[in-house]
Parts: sequence; C-alpha cells; structure tokens
Amino acid sequence: MADSLESEGHAVRRASRSSGSTPFDWFSQDTWRQAVEGVSRAYVVLPERVMDFGAFVDLLENCGVEHAVVLTARNPSVSGDGIAVGAEFAFAQSAVKSTFLQPSWFAQNFTTGMFAGQLQATGTLRLPAGTGSEPFIDYRDIAEVASSILSMDDPSPSGPLPLTGPKSYSFEEALRVLADVTGTDAGRFESISVLEWKSDATRMGIPESFVQSLTNLFVAISKGRDDYISNGVHEVLGREPRTLFDTFRDHSNVTT
Repeated sequence: MADSLESEGHAVRRASRSSGSTPFDWFSQDTWRQAVEGVSRAYVVLPERVMDFGAFVDLLENCGVEHAVVLTARNPSVSGDGIAVGAEFAFAQSAVKSTFLQPSWFAQNFTTGMFAGQLQATGTLRLPAGTGSEPFIDYRDIAEVASSILSMDDPSPSGPLPLTGPKSYSFEEALRVLADVTGTDAGRFESISVLEWKSDATRMGIPESFVQSLTNLFVAISKGRDDYISNGVHEVLGREPRTLFDTFRDHSNVTT
C-alpha cells in the first residue's frame, strides 16, 4: 500500500515496530509522536492485545491528523477480545474523521498464512467451522481500498466499511478451488470440536488469549453468521473484488 501511494506522488511515512523507517510500538508511547507528527492522514493497524486507544487518538487530534483509515474486523464484537471494538469506539468519539475497514478472512491464509502452515505440515486443515461459509477476501483489495481512501481529496466513506470477496466458500470448497488452480492435492478439511481445536492450537503454540478469539470466529462461521457478501470494495474501487480463484492463481504464478 505504501509503495502504491508513493508511486502516485504521495509522501509516505512508514512506521512499525520492526521494519518501518520510523520506529512505532503500540505499547511504547514515547514512539507515537514521531510517527504521527506532521501527518495529515494515517493508516492504522491495531495491536494484537487489548489496550486503551484514547491517548493515541488524542495525539492524532493534537497533531492535526484529519483522517484515519483503521483496519479492524468484520463483526468486530464476535472475537470477544475487545481490540477492534475498543479502537472503533475511541476513533468514533474523536474529531479525527475515520474509516473502519472491516474485512472478512484473508484468502491468503490458504497460501501463506495460518491455514497454509497446518496444511503443509499435516495435509489436513482442522477447524471448528463445520460446513459454514466465508467470503474470503484478497488482502490486495484491502490495501487498494485503503490507498484509494487515503488519496482522495475528501476521503470517504467514514464509519464502518465491511469488505468481502465476491462469493462465500466453505473451507472444503476453498481447498477444492486451491487444488483446481495448482493441479495438486491441496489437502483436506476436517471439522472438529472446539475442545479438539483448542488442544491443536495449544500444540501449535498459539497464545491462549488468541486461541479463544479464533475459537469465537470459527464458531461464528460454523453457525452461518459470516455467510453474506458486502459491496465495500466495489463502493470504493468501482470494480468487483478478486475471486478466490484469482488469489490462488496469482500466488501459484509467483511461486512456480
């Protein structure tokens, strides 16, 4: 996203805990000001632990930040961790005009993310998701939406902006698409109980607090709560989001 904005002539300040040109750590307030001072618009990725966002939002106001695009989550209360809910509340109460990007699960989880690791290690994706479906989104679409909003003369929309792919898939169906694209055995999906999932997750080294959040999200999928499409990508970019086939094909072209 930063590269895209720079290619359009925008000055971009990269700030992160590990790789940005400007050091930034959510849990070290002395790094905040140097990251946001002199910035008119900000793209905000939330921390992995709950915190009080009030002080950060106050700083954005004091530094004259006009618009923030905040990456939160679809149905932010479902995870139960309070991170996205707390962030959206703090920004909504401030004078900083804010857009909350609320994406569905990333399609890239099957190729480079958390699902890919389990599939490569065992050949089986074990989750407590049942036959529920999810409209997986390509994270490139999220980045393009964020870039587009940040570069607008008058950034819009403000408030929640749900983002999804164009079609919902069960996990079993998604693996079939991956197999069709790659021409290989992509592995199989096994729906398991919550207790089995928690045991597996602990063995994989996933932090306990994150395990519960993921559990809540998978259970929501199993109950069909995520099986709906949002038009946020089209609203901002004027085109349909990438399909799951597109995502898997592009990944396959890069890695082969």
